[in-house]
Amino acid sequence: MADPAAWIDAVSADQAMTHTREIAQWVRLSGSEDERKAFDYISGVLEGFGLRTTLHLPTCLVSLPISGSLEVDGQQIEPCITHSFSVSTPSSGLAGEIVYAGRGSAQELAAAGVAGKIALTDGLANPGKAKAASEAGAIAVVSISGEHIHEMIVSPIWGVPTPDKLHLVPSVVMLSIDTAAGEALKKRLAEGPARARVRAEVETSWKPIPQLVADLDVDGRDYVLFSGHVDSWHYGAMDNGSANATMIETARVLAQHRDELRRGVRFAFWSGHSHARYAGSTWFADQYWFDLRERCVAHVNVDSTGAVGATLLTGANTMAEAYPLAREVIGKQVDQQLEYRRFGRAGDQSFWGIGLSSFFMSLSEQGSENEMTADQAFLLGGRTAGGGLGWFWHTTEDTIDKIDPQHLERDIRVYVETVGRLVTDAVVPLDVRGPIDEMLRVLDDVEPLWSDQPGQAEDDRIDFAPLRDELQRLRELADKVTERAAQVSDDEAPLLSAAIVAACKALVPVNYTLAGEFGHDLALDVPALAGLRPHKPLVAMSDDELWGATHAVRRQMNRVRAGVRSATNALDRVVPG
Repeated sequence: MADPAAWIDAVSADQAMTHTREIAQWVRLSGSEDERKAFDYISGVLEGFGLRTTLHLPTCLVSLPISGSLEVDGQQIEPCITHSFSVSTPSSGLAGEIVYAGRGSAQELAAAGVAGKIALTDGLANPGKAKAASEAGAIAVVSISGEHIHEMIVSPIWGVPTPDKLHLVPSVVMLSIDTAAGEALKKRLAEGPARARVRAEVETSWKPIPQLVADLDVDGRDYVLFSGHVDSWHYGAMDNGSANATMIETARVLAQHRDELRRGVRFAFWSGHSHARYAGSTWFADQYWFDLRERCVAHVNVDSTGAVGATLLTGANTMAEAYPLAREVIGKQVDQQLEYRRFGRAGDQSFWGIGLSSFFMSLSEQGSENEMTADQAFLLGGRTAGGGLGWFWHTTEDTIDKIDPQHLERDIRVYVETVGRLVTDAVVPLDVRGPIDEMLRVLDDVEPLWSDQPGQAEDDRIDFAPLRDELQRLRELADKVTERAAQVSDDEAPLLSAAIVAACKALVPVNYTLAGEFGHDLALDVPALAGLRPHKPLVAMSDDELWGATHAVRRQMNRVRAGVRSATNALDRVVPG
């Protein structure tokens, strides 16, 4: 019987560090020559392990920041950078009054009156801030990034901007400065109005970017998708060289046990993560939608492993159905209790519409809080258990000295056992009870949001009772399936696995997306059962919005109930009458 818990002893920190050094010798901008060298290196190593590799070159919109500058009262503020998908300015720049606008929320921007002005804001440059500033009519946004300036991508569009999303490409100049410059500028603004001039040069163009797929015995059977990006900001030893090494080392160990695998593994290495807002993984999801829907049982992602100071593994992202396995592996290996954390909208999670259950993104975090704790929370799923990914994330300082070999070996061992269990357990280790319970809990919060809905006539009322009843029925079936999975024979296991995976694939899109099975939501927060939530409080809606919202939620209710019914049908087929 296969025992992935024993396979972890074969993980080699020395080999992983060698791969990290090789990959981190290049600055891997999406679509660049040096990025292609890294892809060629990875491909060659994996072929040496006996994996079959395929390189795809889809054309995507890539945005590479070149230079940015800020001048206030005729004095240059340094250091200063611009960001991916910022607007470029004329060589003479753009000028206007500069005003302080808090953290750059829509409310703070409005209160500061940023229309036609330059907004100074606290915190990282991010897509939510860029979207709000574009809508508020600001000329530019200057973000106080922290003690160190962090490279960012500011488009809210997930993947390439399709025609219906082109209007959402940011229409503002986005710059960042450090804390010292930012605090000095705040003091200047407290003295009275100030004029500023911003300049930005950003190269945004359509270009082919590599996507590497390496298959370990995938033909003719189900498989696990294990993915991570190769492109980087600067040398990117942690983000994402060590994660690439994590995938390579996992492939090496699993290839030694290929005769024991019940399912295959598809290793996918993306470009377009950092400079094209996940365009590579989005293209792959669209191109191979049916194969992923019909044969992929789960998605495992890896980002930024093995960093110095990264001692906490208590906050890794997992979906509810993935959480029990992730908690078991982490608890056994590092004696830490994984907390449940719902996925944030980040990290090449381009497969929620397809319905893939997801494990991990970043795995280990800094053991103590630092300047990045609050701002990296949005990246890591809405909060951090510790200090996020570290001060060197997305900076020129993300170099090989930021990788701790022991931490990297520890993280790889977690991935080897997790992926190993997913491909060797007789029944795929997903617990469908998790998302059902999550949806029931969320309904307790969502239903009261409609307590002031207009009209109480039967035909106007939004009734949550049928959905609750159907979820309860599904929960009863899930209990029976879980009991059966614990004692199922090898002959029956494939049928039970297929039912569990199908149920999860039916629930993920309704629990995690607004765009549904064939679309991609923006790179902004999507709360659980988002389609059932009013777009703003009912008391703040006009009559037209209020009545229209009741019709919209009715359609979304149908979508959620259809997903629940599909999950029920999948489980019903394997539960003895």
